[in-house]
Formats: sequence, C-alpha cells, structure tokens
Amino acid sequence: MSFSKYLLIIFAILLIFFIAVYFRLSGALYGSPPSDHFDGKRFFGEESDHSFADMVKWLWEMETVDWPEWIDDPPQPKPVEYVNNEELKITYINHATALIQTDSLNILTDPIWSDYAGPFSWAGTPRVRAPGVKFEDLPKIDIILISHDHYDHLDLPTLKKLALKFQPIILAGLGMNGILKSENIENVVELDWWQEYTVDPGDVKFTFVPARHSSGRNPFGNNRTLWGGYVIEGSASRIYYAGDTAYGQFLHSIAERYNSFRLTILPVGSYEARWFMRNQHMNPDDAVLAHQLLNSKQSIGIHFGTFVEHPEQTINAHEQDLATALNKYGIPESDFWILGFGAGRFVR
Repeated sequence: MSFSKYLLIIFAILLIFFIAVYFRLSGALYGSPPSDHFDGKRFFGEESDHSFADMVKWLWEMETVDWPEWIDDPPQPKPVEYVNNEELKITYINHATALIQTDSLNILTDPIWSDYAGPFSWAGTPRVRAPGVKFEDLPKIDIILISHDHYDHLDLPTLKKLALKFQPIILAGLGMNGILKSENIENVVELDWWQEYTVDPGDVKFTFVPARHSSGRNPFGNNRTLWGGYVIEGSASRIYYAGDTAYGQFLHSIAERYNSFRLTILPVGSYEARWFMRNQHMNPDDAVLAHQLLNSKQSIGIHFGTFVEHPEQTINAHEQDLATALNKYGIPESDFWILGFGAGRFVR
C-alpha cells in the first residue's frame, strides 16, 4: 500500500469519527416495546450486519477504479402530468429516485437532487451527472417513499423543497419522523414492516416490507430507524420498490404473500467489494434472481452511476453484469430494463 493511500484511509476514518461526534444526537430513537426486529433500542434483521472493524478493513483494502468526472446525458422529454388508472409509467431520475405514475397518483422514491450525498450541502459524495429530470419539470408529487435514512436516500434539502412545493404524504420507516420534523417536514407517516397505508384516489395500498440493509446517519447512530421497501397495490398494478437492499430471505416472505408483480424496481449498483457489500447491496445476478422469485412481469434497475460513493467497479459494470445474468437465467433483456437518466416508459 502506498503512503498516500495510507494517509487517505486514515483521513477517511478520522472524518467518519468527527462526523459521528458532530451528529452524535442525530436521528430519533424509536420508543416501543421490543419486537422480532427491534430490541428496544435498535432495529435488526434476520441476517447479520457488518461490524465497525469490517468497515475499517473494507476502507483499508479498497481498490477503486476511475470514474468520469462528469457525464452529460442526452435530454429526455418532461414527464407527463398524470397517467390513466389502468396505465403504469416509470421514469428513472437518478440513483434510487424514480417517478412512478399510476392510479392518478405520482409517486417519488428516495428523492435526491443535491450536488452531494452527505451531511453538508458542500461536502459528501459528489455526483457525476445531473438528475435526469429537472426539479422544476416534476409533475405534482402526491406520495414520497423513503426506504431508509442514509444520506443518498434521505436527502433533507430535496425533501424540504418537495414538501414546500407539493405538500406530499411522506411514507417512511419507524423512527424517521423525528429526523423529518426537526427540519419542519410534515405529513409523515411512519410504518413498521408489513404495516399498510391506503390513500385516495383509487384506494391505493402501500405496504412497508422488510429489506436486508441498515440505517444510520453516523457510525454511532446505526439502526435506530427502520429500513425497508414498499409494495404498491392499485386498481391494475402491483409494484415492488426494493429501496436499498441485499438479497435475503425476506424476498421469499414477500413472494409468499404476493403471487406476482407488474413491476419490480431493484438496485443493481454499488456491489463491490462483494465480501463487504453482499449483505447490503444486490448485484445484478441477485437482482435477476429476485425478478424470478417475485414472478415479475417487468423489472427496472436503479442505484447506479450517480454518486462516486465507493467506485470499486466501473461506472457501467452493472450493464454488462446484468446482461450476463439475464443470459445465464434465460430471461429476455426486454424483461429487465436499464433506463437512461430521465427516460420514462409505460409498463405493459
């Protein structure tokens, strides 16, 4: 290991420590009796998480590859204002941010328009491309789905702008209301795993479902809020938004409760180094297995090529790895899309 890399790793560890001290009171402790995934202080899943020592080892051994400094994506048409009840349209914006339009509702997942994913507006993980849809080109947003509180999924500056402009209902896991209320963000509905919330029009039902991941906005505040994904059931669609997750037993539990999906939205990026990421992020092979297990008519990949979080695979590696996995399992490429940033498609 070079001396410069050694200094970089030491700097990263010290930065994590000082951010942790600065934000030592951030995040709300959820007050409730223990459950099968809450010990009275912290949430947990069926499968083990990493230790702080694992994180240090990962940083120490990290071998990154070069990413472009900036990418200019081709412009795409603005999203439509709404779609008819029987229609379903998905637009990929960036990272885990997608616009789902169905049942006269516009649903936005894990929205982030900030230049950095991090604790400050001027520091954190920088983006390498603009969001595929300009903020001012968004249609009216009715519902926002938050999968968990990591900075690249819970971006408070973006949420404050969305709340001010659209007054949407925000669905999130247990413990998240404290973080959002501290920023004067209202209309928050907290959900436990398998808890449901129904909205009009159309009596569309949202169910917060388990995921294999973690939460925390500093290293010493981990798992004090609940993470997960969402199943959306409308008049003509059943949709699964996985959020940020690894492959795990929970997917079998979802498959047992729901016999099929019209659309699944699955993460396919940030999956190396595999020994560390395998219990945090799916790789494309995992995502294709999930597509099969959930009996998905159509899937779309997300969570790639936006922020230089830990580039241990090339910026487009997910595309080749997804093509390899689809060929391996005999699935047509038309059944699992990688959309361009800002590109939208109707789902049959």
